[in-house]
Amino acid sequence: MSDVLGSVEALNQGEFRNIGFRIRVERRTRKMRLKDLAAAAGCSESLLSKVENGVASPSLTTLHRLCRALGISVTALLEDGENQSLVVYRNGHRPAYTRGGFVEGDGSMAESLVPYAPDRQLEAHIMHVPANGDWCGPYRHAGEEVGYILEGALELKVSGIVAVIGVGDSFFFESELEHFYRAANGASCRIIWVNTPPTF
Repeated sequence: MSDVLGSVEALNQGEFRNIGFRIRVERRTRKMRLKDLAAAAGCSESLLSKVENGVASPSLTTLHRLCRALGISVTALLEDGENQSLVVYRNGHRPAYTRGGFVEGDGSMAESLVPYAPDRQLEAHIMHVPANGDWCGPYRHAGEEVGYILEGALELKVSGIVAVIGVGDSFFFESELEHFYRAANGASCRIIWVNTPPTF
């Protein structure tokens, strides 16, 4: 896992400023002031300014809230939409968002399994969640989610119900229910995580 994290980390260090730039473009397209988007996403203007200028990395939770306030998906920021008949992502070369070495960074990473397109019905990632991290969330949005644990264990909280899910286990829940997650048992974990419709 460390080799994959290292190769994708290097890719994303170069791509991060592009994400901040895209957030700024989306905000200005909607004629939103910095403080309007910050308020809608529940973050500070200072953090949002740093994100837009490529000097800070938001957590996946904050990034999700920013995108929700803008009415777009996180995946839309990571990829240019192209409809192709077949897409193959080689190991270590999938589009990804990682948080390491910047503000709010804790090493979490989401690798895209499904390329972004405006009319896409499905979204899937390999989520890498670091050991001893805080809860990611809360999340609450339309749709359904299913996951399968590849490595480690995930602590998942849905509507106040907490479950520890281990290797080979799977989970399902309706996305409209408030949910949080973090790695369990003091070790990192890796999950195949699928959403429909795309909301990440």
